[in-house]
Amino acid sequence: MKTQDKQAASRRMKGRFSSRLSNRKSGGRHKSFRAVPEYYRLAIESLKEYALLTMDKDLTISSWSGPAAQMFGYAESEIIGQKVTVLFTPEDIAKGINESEFANALKNGREDDERWHLCKDGRHVWCYGLSFPLKDEKGVVRGFVKLIRDDTERKRKDDLLLENEERLSLAAESTGIGTWDYHVAEKTLKLSKRAAELFGLGTEPESPGFEQFLQMIHPEDRPRIAAELNRCLAAGGTFDANLEYRVEMPEGAVRWVLTRARGFYERSKGHSDKPDRLIGTVIDITDRKRKQIEAQELKEELEVKVRERTARLSTVNKELETFAYSASHDLRAPVRKISAFTQAILESGESKLSPTDQGYFDRIRAAAAKMERLIDDILGLARVTQKPIAAAECDLSATAREIADDLKKSDPGRRVEFVIGSGAKAQGDCELLTVAMRNLLENAWKFTSKHAEARVEFGMKMEKGVRIYFVKDDGAGFDSQLAHKMFGAFQRLHPEEEFPGTGVGLGMVERIVRRHRGRIWAEGGVEQGAAFYFTLGTEEA
Repeated sequence: MKTQDKQAASRRMKGRFSSRLSNRKSGGRHKSFRAVPEYYRLAIESLKEYALLTMDKDLTISSWSGPAAQMFGYAESEIIGQKVTVLFTPEDIAKGINESEFANALKNGREDDERWHLCKDGRHVWCYGLSFPLKDEKGVVRGFVKLIRDDTERKRKDDLLLENEERLSLAAESTGIGTWDYHVAEKTLKLSKRAAELFGLGTEPESPGFEQFLQMIHPEDRPRIAAELNRCLAAGGTFDANLEYRVEMPEGAVRWVLTRARGFYERSKGHSDKPDRLIGTVIDITDRKRKQIEAQELKEELEVKVRERTARLSTVNKELETFAYSASHDLRAPVRKISAFTQAILESGESKLSPTDQGYFDRIRAAAAKMERLIDDILGLARVTQKPIAAAECDLSATAREIADDLKKSDPGRRVEFVIGSGAKAQGDCELLTVAMRNLLENAWKFTSKHAEARVEFGMKMEKGVRIYFVKDDGAGFDSQLAHKMFGAFQRLHPEEEFPGTGVGLGMVERIVRRHRGRIWAEGGVEQGAAFYFTLGTEEA
């Protein structure tokens, strides 16, 4: 509270007390000092925020108003008869403030103070206090009166405001932020030293006018900044401006700055529709803009290179696709001839083949059949790599059930339990995802073939908002240290005579998942089954 405010409050309080005391005297009812607290109690009822204490000359508390009990936590029965020092902090008592306060009140007729006081529960409250001596009708000092107002919340806010101001000042100093204040009516612009430096005016400039300020801005940016500032000034209401522009320095250099501003209103003058002042900050962003420009140039250069490389890659892919189909056609014809001629020889009654020779022919036919499967897999790998993605909603649960039915029909004698979770859907190319699902489930079917009973599961789970699909089995599993080789084309982790195959299936799955912006990984152990997990993009639930 300001000093004049405190004095005014004191005069009002004393005036009220004196008036009530005079009224009581005129009625002949004031007989002793003991009755005086009643007058003050009645007066204090109109000032609910003030607590009232009265004390004897030896500073023993003789009365205690309701607000005082709420403020300090003492009931009237607890506090009456105690010394007022019970409300003073040990630090103030050690300094003798409790004695000097009332000595000054006696000497000067009153004493204003602001300090911490102690509550019953040990809490500290910041209080404004007014103390003055209490005299009887003969002018003899009988004790003291003390008015106390709890200003803890105001103190907290003042301290916080001061702390924030200090932090802001320190931050502005350490980060090179300049400040400015534009007065609308006077059209004057006050700059801090740092702001003046940023505008090339030196450290001790005269405050430039608005027009002079605009002339410091680069001609290409000047119309935009002038229009924005005028718009802000005319818009009314609260606003924030965040502007980047160039400043022309006296030596010819150009500096990029960032300005932030807010409008302030002087309500007391009746200006409620438009701001009276603009107060803002300005910082040097030249290095940042230079890096942005360099980054943009680099981005454009990279985009050109990416387009060129994409075009070259597209050409190469088309050539590879053509080669794959051509090579597969050229390979398939001789392989089929080998298979056909060996079969014809075996079926010819004229041939006199020994069991050893017949074994050789069987192995030739088996190798030819494997070559045909390998050619098919190569073509399939080329197709999944080149096929354009046709995105749609795919029901992977339904796809898994269809594939499971096909597998069970292919070997009805096997005892395999398929557990297919429901509701596993995905956005993607349904044809490619069906290929991936078929390879994963056929893989599980194959590697559980050595077990009398087996279990294969497909489902979906959520982790951190991402759908993760999985295929699990309890079959042969694999050496977890070799998991990194799992998805390479033509990579095999088991002997072919144990589990036949070309080693292309999982490589095909990996390419399909990668084309859907996802990833795939495997977990397992030898004879502990295998689990394949994959995501498709970053689909969120």
